[in-house]
Amino acid sequence: MKNNPCTPHECKGKEQFCLSNVPLFQSLTTEQMKKIHLLIHHKYYSQGETIYRPFETADSLYMLKSGKIRIYRLSDTGKEQLIRMVDQNEFTGELALFKKGIYEAFAQALTDCCICAIKHEDFRELLLQYPKISIEMLSTISQRLGASEQQTAWATTETVRDRLLHFLISLADSTQDEPIVELKMAKKDLASYLGTTSESVSRELARLERETIIKEVAYGKIKLLALS
Repeated sequence: MKNNPCTPHECKGKEQFCLSNVPLFQSLTTEQMKKIHLLIHHKYYSQGETIYRPFETADSLYMLKSGKIRIYRLSDTGKEQLIRMVDQNEFTGELALFKKGIYEAFAQALTDCCICAIKHEDFRELLLQYPKISIEMLSTISQRLGASEQQTAWATTETVRDRLLHFLISLADSTQDEPIVELKMAKKDLASYLGTTSESVSRELARLERETIIKEVAYGKIKLLALS
């Protein structure tokens, strides 16, 4: 596994901006953030590189300064199941934070990525010093757990059409009559997340559009028209 430090060209300004936009640390003062910066290890991963994989020792929390990461598992038969996408200013590697453990999934750089990593033992000390970070982290982990349970329910009890509709609805702003949602992932990744194939996703999207339930208004952007 390559584990390259960021170069000045690839991660320009990392010292100043690594934590400033991460919601996990928004409750901290500038001086507190400066102290945390001393604990950070800056790493760069090229598109397609594996950041961590199952059975490797889990020793760090990874915060994504730039790029996109995909978290996925492989079944015994080699079938891929996408768990989630990690976007800029989000984090991953938290599951083994409170105990010495191993990673249970793959993390792959979907694009070139600049990462700010903090060793688990250092981060545990931060949680003791700054309880608001603990609250923010628990909130995020709870949301991820709920999404994972929902994903499992979709895959085991619903048709591809229903899985797709429920996924689109989960992205929508409930205050809008005809919300526009952005997929933020390729169809193959959406198919993996929903436990189906790219062909099935394309077929169901086309069928929903013919039935005027949705309308693709731009690449990756879908308007939800009639969901009753």
